[in-house]
Amino acid sequence: MTTHANDTRVALVDSRTDGRAPREMWAPMKLGAAEIENQFAALEDGSPDVRGRREALVVHPQAPTGVRGLAPATQVALGVLLPGESSVTTRDNTNGLGMALAGHGSVTIGDRTIDLVQQDVWTKPTMRLETFRNTGSVPFRYIRYSNAALLESISAFYEDFGGNDAAAAEEIVEENRKRAKDLVPPIPVGGDGGQLLPYEAIIDIDEVPDNPLHFPWAQVRAELGGVESLKTGYNGRPLVVLYNPATGRLNGTAPSFFATILSVGGAFAGPTHRHMSSAINYHFAGRGWSVVEGQRFDWEAGDLMLSAPGWGAHGHTISTEGAQVLTVQDHPLHTSTGSLVWQEDIENGEILTLGSQVGFQTNLADYAGR
Repeated sequence: MTTHANDTRVALVDSRTDGRAPREMWAPMKLGAAEIENQFAALEDGSPDVRGRREALVVHPQAPTGVRGLAPATQVALGVLLPGESSVTTRDNTNGLGMALAGHGSVTIGDRTIDLVQQDVWTKPTMRLETFRNTGSVPFRYIRYSNAALLESISAFYEDFGGNDAAAAEEIVEENRKRAKDLVPPIPVGGDGGQLLPYEAIIDIDEVPDNPLHFPWAQVRAELGGVESLKTGYNGRPLVVLYNPATGRLNGTAPSFFATILSVGGAFAGPTHRHMSSAINYHFAGRGWSVVEGQRFDWEAGDLMLSAPGWGAHGHTISTEGAQVLTVQDHPLHTSTGSLVWQEDIENGEILTLGSQVGFQTNLADYAGR
């Protein structure tokens, strides 16, 4: 037993006698449209917070103290601004995305202002100055997703109200283009690809520009005919990813998440599958049901649901009227850490680590041209 100066004790555990703790799967849960409407009404009747926002976080009952997530790595916020209201300008080290739900508003991120209407999606890069505004005559409502829950769980969340702007650092680079890390070339060691890098490589990482993106619903909706033509028998999902090229092979909308739009014009039953990434569905049109770990959840437009806890077996069925669903998963986060374990066929399929192995093949070719 080791004792620190503050008398906090650190346990030394013998793994031979105390095996790995069992993983606790967070239970699937649904927040109904009526509950969400009541929460928005309460926010509109209340007062803004210190950031000038009217927001409520959707927190799972199994979330640890201090971790305000609907899934272990995902924080979900419901927000509203009244006509004429603007938020205080802030910045933080989260990344994520949002969807406008009602009214007209805008978000200014860095030097870009994005005008938003219902079902528009925008992305939020890390550490950019951010301001929300209601630009219409009725309440502007939105839903936001970020990796704040993950950062809170490892005590790594940071926020300020402006601070030192990154533009100053960019000006220094412009004045002195020779970067210190380039003065010391990598030193090969071991003979199999390993290298030694100087300290400067740690503090001056090559930048991958991640600019705020806007996915206007009018344009996205116009491109959904292909997935809407897919019928039961297709063993994938009829959806598209809102892709941010800055995420590269992670296929993300933001570095930690992808957002997909599932759009089905009629009845569709998808296969039962599971993956280590957690999925949160916001159903904004239609109705259907999901079976998660043997439990059935009926859903309709306006419902928000943790529909796929990490490694929970799940499948979705769309009613005859069809449906449209925004799904946010921490898929890129797991891809980047090599932890995206996936089983596409829950009954007989193999288990693969996507991004580290060749992935699954669907029968999309059978539906080409239909």
